[in-house]
Amino acid sequence: MRSAAALARLTLSASLTLSASLTLSASLTLSASLTLSASLICTTAHAQTQEGIAQTRFNKGRELFITGQFSTALVEFRAASELYESPNSRLYIARCERELGHAASAYVEFERAASEAADRARSDPRYASTRDVAKQEAAALEGKLAHVTVLAPSPGLPDGATITVNGGALGAAGLGVAAPIDPGVVDVVAKAPGYLVLHKTARAAAGEAVEIKIQLEKDPAAATNANANANANANANNANGNTTIVVDNRPRSSHGLRNAGFVVGGIGIAGMGAFAGFAALAQTRFDQLKRECGGPCDASKAAQIDEGQTFQNIANVALAVSGTAILTGAIMIIAGISTGNHETTASIAPLSHGGWYAGVSRAF
Repeated sequence: MRSAAALARLTLSASLTLSASLTLSASLTLSASLTLSASLICTTAHAQTQEGIAQTRFNKGRELFITGQFSTALVEFRAASELYESPNSRLYIARCERELGHAASAYVEFERAASEAADRARSDPRYASTRDVAKQEAAALEGKLAHVTVLAPSPGLPDGATITVNGGALGAAGLGVAAPIDPGVVDVVAKAPGYLVLHKTARAAAGEAVEIKIQLEKDPAAATNANANANANANANNANGNTTIVVDNRPRSSHGLRNAGFVVGGIGIAGMGAFAGFAALAQTRFDQLKRECGGPCDASKAAQIDEGQTFQNIANVALAVSGTAILTGAIMIIAGISTGNHETTASIAPLSHGGWYAGVSRAF
């Protein structure tokens, strides 16, 4: 009996625990459902609010349009279109542009309204009338428009190039395409880094099509600045043990460089004289000590030894400096012989495996 009673209590406890678990699970599920429903309701309400405001501004714009206040009406129709895209708002935007005398802008908006209405008419037949009206009103404007085609050069525009037509940007996709434009003066401006600004104008009457070719020319001033920067970078090689002389490509006489070469070479020759003199003194001192000591000298001859070593060091420095000056002067003279618009570069640089490189190069 005790075992039966104990079993009954355990069964009851398990039932209560299971019931509590089911209740908690149901509460959680209900809470999640309520949260999701609330989110959907808020989203739907927001969309309805946007559409409602758009409808209010559309109605206000139509009232202004009827009374001939086209500029103010255009503001309302554009705001309605931003809040809720509708082919009907686009249709009235086009009508406002037309009444304000902007035939090209109106034509573009009529075409967009017709396209958007055609897409919606597939699922909502009410937009078929908007599609047809927009096409008719666009066709009525065609005779009042001019067309301009901007032709790009071959192989194409430089990097960073920009083109504007009557102040409006023309992208790469618009090149070679006949675009509608209001009759009158067509003003085309093309720019690119390192190139001269191109400014072309033409006149196009209603029903007329014009073509404007773009051909940018390099800016000489930009090229000069680039050469100056290149020269500065080349001359910076001196910090790495190189000697570089760069002659820019501006048309000028080469006599100055050649004369400077003679001066540098003369300094080198004079240095060779100094080398010969100090080398002779060092040799004389060496011979004197050899005679007096007959072999290695003791500390009593330290002053004479130091003096001979000093003569030898000076001779070595004079040899290195004069050799470099003579070689540099020779290269400058060679570089100065040529004239014309070619960039000539004379270089002296140490080689990694020993020795020196000297040469002249010219860019055409």
